[in-house]
Amino acid sequence: MVYDVVVVGAGSNGATAAYFLAKRGFKTVLLEVSREPGSKCHGATEYAPTTFHGKSRPELAELMKKVIKNIPHLHPGDLGKGGFHYYVNKENRVVFKFHTEAPGDGWKETYGLNNPDFVSGLVEEAVKAGVTLKTGTSVVNVLRSKGKINGVITDRGEEIKARLTIAADGRISRIAKKIGLLKKWETTRCWYQYGETWKFRSEEEMFEYVDYGRHIFFGSTITPPYHWQACTLTLRPGGIVTVNAPTSWTPVSDILKAKKNPRNVYIRNLYNLMEVKRMLRPCKGFPDRPIQRQSTFMPGPPLQKPYMDGLIICGDAGGVGGICGQGYIAANYVAPLLEKGDLSEEALAGYKTARLLRGVELKSEHDEVSPTMLYFWTRGAGFGEYHGCSVDEMVENMRIAASPFILGAPRPEKVGEFGYVELGSWIIATKINYILTLYSPFLRSPNIFPRILKWVQKNQESFNKNKVFDHPF
Repeated sequence: MVYDVVVVGAGSNGATAAYFLAKRGFKTVLLEVSREPGSKCHGATEYAPTTFHGKSRPELAELMKKVIKNIPHLHPGDLGKGGFHYYVNKENRVVFKFHTEAPGDGWKETYGLNNPDFVSGLVEEAVKAGVTLKTGTSVVNVLRSKGKINGVITDRGEEIKARLTIAADGRISRIAKKIGLLKKWETTRCWYQYGETWKFRSEEEMFEYVDYGRHIFFGSTITPPYHWQACTLTLRPGGIVTVNAPTSWTPVSDILKAKKNPRNVYIRNLYNLMEVKRMLRPCKGFPDRPIQRQSTFMPGPPLQKPYMDGLIICGDAGGVGGICGQGYIAANYVAPLLEKGDLSEEALAGYKTARLLRGVELKSEHDEVSPTMLYFWTRGAGFGEYHGCSVDEMVENMRIAASPFILGAPRPEKVGEFGYVELGSWIIATKINYILTLYSPFLRSPNIFPRILKWVQKNQESFNKNKVFDHPF
């Protein structure tokens, strides 16, 4: 049999692409190396399908909500409306704590769940939509003819032929390496992420010891080398708490310079905090034996290009991750090409741009771009579009309610009585520089970059005039 599409990798993006292509009537086969879909996934996430996809991708939001409804999850009231933020000084003591609440009502449709459960449920929906699922199947090579990809070869020697191949096979894509599109990584664009999972005896006990909502710890002893990054402690179904270590989103180059094992050195500082000891002490094995550890190597944009004749590279494999959104974009982009029968390299070349824009557009030529918009763009959220926020409203939400782990960690004495600060240009410069490094092809668009520059200049003028607080570093 020759399929219309073979999707390699049944993660959230691969399964989503397969689902929507099958719904559109294309013969689709989904290949997964694990025996049980979702078993390779670790950790947990807060899912907000309505906020992230409600207006720009209603089909995707409905699919995600359908999956969430059928698996164990924490309800919005369990997750809480906001997060607790802790500032840790150089002596590894919490010297300031405050709570912020998310603006609007988006938090009411935020759900906490374990990633393996979600991916497993998503694959089930794909199968119901008509996808052929092959588990325990590892892809070792591709089928080629005159420069065109015609399918894949499995570890059993089986040839699976298809008009289009979608590689959604993870951060270090085997298919991308085989076809020569994946080269040597740059350590400044690679991240190492580490997390641990602890378990209470019940959800009731968890809520006795841990306040509702996310707990965010930041400071020089637990989030080196950047004060504005964070270690987070978050509640999950079944009495589970996940801890994302301070290595999250730290370039590998900085870890190598430090010449220390971040997990052994810095997470110990977190567990020595009295606030963390109080919350996690009922967990069996604390602080030495979590029920799960996860290390993830997270490359930046490494590919020469995410397409070639008969193939596209989707999601984490293409250096543009997120949950489900990239799979939806891929399916929508290739569906018209499948109908036309044109899957040439020229036809697929537009996918490089389509996967970055994520369907979020500025409302008019006069709209400016705030760092909050940029942040949610990079997450594939469509936040401004869903909430209908003006740029000024977005900026105000960022100023009042944004989390320090995104926007910066001011000195406690510089924080106003309501637990927020007037943000200075040092934060803007830091985040703009970070985003430009990762997403420069997108942000250098002649239609977008001038608006970023205008916003930065506007806030620079305000900062120069008001001098609300000093640079904290």
